[in-house]
Amino acid sequence: MLTAKNRINIKNKLKFLSLLVALSGAIACSTGTEQTAATNASSLNAPPSRFDNPVIKYDTKDPTKEVGDIIYTADPAVMVLDDTVYLYTTHDEQYADGSDYRMYDYRLWTSKDMVSWENRGAVLKYADFDWARGDEKTGNAYAHHMIHRKDASDKSRYYFYVTVEGGQADGKFGFAIGVAVSDSPDGPFDDPRGMPMILLEDTAQYKDHSWRNIDPAVFIDDDGNAYLYWGNKQLWWVELEPDLIHLKGESYTLNALGKMQNRDTSKVSIHAVDTLPNFEEAPYVSKHNDLYYLTYAAGFPESIAYATSSSVTGPWEYQGIIMDPLPGTTTIHPAIFDFQGNTYLAYHSAQLPGGGSYRRSVCVDRVYFNEDGTIKPIVRTSGQ
Repeated sequence: MLTAKNRINIKNKLKFLSLLVALSGAIACSTGTEQTAATNASSLNAPPSRFDNPVIKYDTKDPTKEVGDIIYTADPAVMVLDDTVYLYTTHDEQYADGSDYRMYDYRLWTSKDMVSWENRGAVLKYADFDWARGDEKTGNAYAHHMIHRKDASDKSRYYFYVTVEGGQADGKFGFAIGVAVSDSPDGPFDDPRGMPMILLEDTAQYKDHSWRNIDPAVFIDDDGNAYLYWGNKQLWWVELEPDLIHLKGESYTLNALGKMQNRDTSKVSIHAVDTLPNFEEAPYVSKHNDLYYLTYAAGFPESIAYATSSSVTGPWEYQGIIMDPLPGTTTIHPAIFDFQGNTYLAYHSAQLPGGGSYRRSVCVDRVYFNEDGTIKPIVRTSGQ
C-alpha cells in the first residue's frame, strides 16, 4: 500500500529521471551543435572545390559578387606571393558583333582565398611601350606573363612579359615580346630595354607568319636559372640572363637614355620544340614534385593539352588532353599554379552574356593528380 511518504519519494524519483533525460538531450544537442559548428568552420577553411565561374564578371571592386558593368578578360597569368594570388589578364574591348581582338591594357585582380577577388585596375597599357605600333586604340596587347624575383640587394622586382604589335627592325607589321619592370606588383612599370626581347628576325628560320612570337611564359628553376617560352604554331624557348630582361648571350650598347641599341644575338641559342602534338600557342611551365609540366593550347578551336619532363628544357613527353574546346570561343589559354597546398588551373571561356571569341572571361578550377603524376581531366565548375 502506497503511503503519502512513498508517493512523495516516487514523485521525486520521476522528477530526477526527467531531469536526467532533459540534461542528456541538452548535452546531445550541444554536442551536435558543436560538431556542426566545427564542421562548418573546417569547411570555411577548406580550399574551394567549386568556383562561381567566371571568377571575373564585373568591373567592380569585387568582380565576382558585386554587380556592375560586365568586363571581359582573357589570357590569365598568375603569380603567387605569400598569402595572395595575383591574377593578371588581358582586357577584351571588342563590340558585340566584332570580328577581331581589341585589347589595349592589362588588368590585375587579387585574392587571398580563391573565392573573393579584388579589382586592382589596369596596371600596364599597350601604349606604355614606345616601340609599340600605333597608339592606345590601334594596336593589341596580347597574352603576357608575370614573374617576381629579388635582386642582388634583396629588393623585390616584378617582371611583366608582354606581346605587343611593333618594334620590328625593318618597320613592317608583326608581333614582338617585350618586358616591363616595377618595384610593385601593381606598377607603375617601365620598359628597361626600350626595344623588344623577341623580334620576327629571331625566329624567321622556323616560321613566317607575323604573329608567331606571342604568349610569353617565364619559369625560374630551383637552381635560379630562368627560361622564356613562347610561340604560335611553334614552341620556342631561350635561357635568360639573371637580370631577367636580356637573353643569355645577347650583347648591345646603350644610348644616351640608357636604353638598348646595336643588339647582337649571334651568341643567343633559341631552341625550337617539335614534339608537341597540335601545338597552337599559350605555353605555360610549372612544376609538381619532381616533374615539370608544359601545358599549352592545342588545335583550333583550342583544347588544353600537356606534356611532362624531368628537365625544364625537355625532352617533353606528351600526356594528352585535360580540357576539351569550350563553346563560344576558339581560344582557351591555360595557366597552372599552386596556392596554399593545392593546384589550380586558370583559363578563359565565353560564358558571360554577350561573350564570344573576342569577349572572353577568366575561370578557375582545381587540378588533381594521379599517383603517377599525370593530371586528371579538369572538371569545370560553376557556383559554390
